Amino acid sequence: MENRSNALADGLPAPMTTPQFRKTRRVLSAPSKDLQVGVLPRTNVLVVGSSEATRIVLDMLRLDLRGPVFRWQPGQALELPTRGRAATMVLEDLTRLTNHEQIRILRWLDEVAGHIRVVSTTTVPIFPRVTRGEFNEVLYYRLNVVYVDVGS
Repeated sequence: MENRSNALADGLPAPMTTPQFRKTRRVLSAPSKDLQVGVLPRTNVLVVGSSEATRIVLDMLRLDLRGPVFRWQPGQALELPTRGRAATMVLEDLTRLTNHEQIRILRWLDEVAGHIRVVSTTTVPIFPRVTRGEFNEVLYYRLNVVYVDVGS
């Protein structure tokens, strides 16, 4: 006779085995010009934090910015680049935009969609202003594709 121990006969619990599931992974191919290692797609970014913190984030993002960069700061006339004139538009301190400027930016975003990345900064969260009707809700969601909160 064979000397095999039976876990149930010996009073020991049978070892638990978990079924091994293998997920099939689907890999979608994409145009190689859009997905390059180390290059951000042209996605709008909203950075919220102190002036110094947002400046540091902007400096880090500049490492990836290709092509001309347009910049708007409060007190300057709002000049919106046409497609091909800029790759990135930096809007500093969104809370200082007038209603008229917000509408202009929203219309401009429709014209240049996918061609120009917008990096926006603010020292205070914008959403409370949206709920009070002080900031255009559609513009908020168009600029807030990637939200970076670096603390106030």
